[in-house]
Amino acid sequence: MSSKSALFLAVFALSQCTALAGGDAAADSLSREWMLLTTQNELIKLNKPYLVLDAKSDAMTLKLGNAIVWTMQEDSGTAKLPVRSVIEDFQPDSTLLYSVEMLRLMEYEPRFPDTLLEIVSKAMDMDPSLLQREIPVAFEIKWYNGPRLLVHSTPEGTPVKIEVPFRQKLHYWLEGFRGVEHFEVQTNREIALTLYRILKNGALTFVVRS
Repeated sequence: MSSKSALFLAVFALSQCTALAGGDAAADSLSREWMLLTTQNELIKLNKPYLVLDAKSDAMTLKLGNAIVWTMQEDSGTAKLPVRSVIEDFQPDSTLLYSVEMLRLMEYEPRFPDTLLEIVSKAMDMDPSLLQREIPVAFEIKWYNGPRLLVHSTPEGTPVKIEVPFRQKLHYWLEGFRGVEHFEVQTNREIALTLYRILKNGALTFVVRS
């Protein structure tokens, strides 16, 4: 069993124990706090980057171990990501860890022309498919049992509006009846790039509701 699977099972078992305890508000509060600390400790042990959505600080952060790599920074003049509203769409409330169901790259800037990519791959003795070929400009994240988030980024930091195809808009509209919300944020290129890469590599999302 992988370390990630073991972590999911451990957190699930803790949530079930909390649900069965019930009745005592003080005991429930202590159980939730213990679950949070235990989950955090297990994520630190994995020594892999993970995303944190924290309702108390109303912030999205990328962490490695116990260190903060970055905190989401919206571009000037653009709307702030409503982290607490995003958190409300993760279900059930007893779950702390979520994985990404879909990561869709919508627009990007080419990093290397094919000819240059071939030269670099030969020099590094690497498969060209393993090299970073694009810088995300816009991509969409959909979490299992959670919301969708559209991330925008441009080199100049100027607001952009991604044109969503009509079929996709219809899909969003139908999802609305199932309680799936859609959020947007525009941030700088470095944050967008690292967020896209770590989620593409299977990073977990830790949801802290209190």
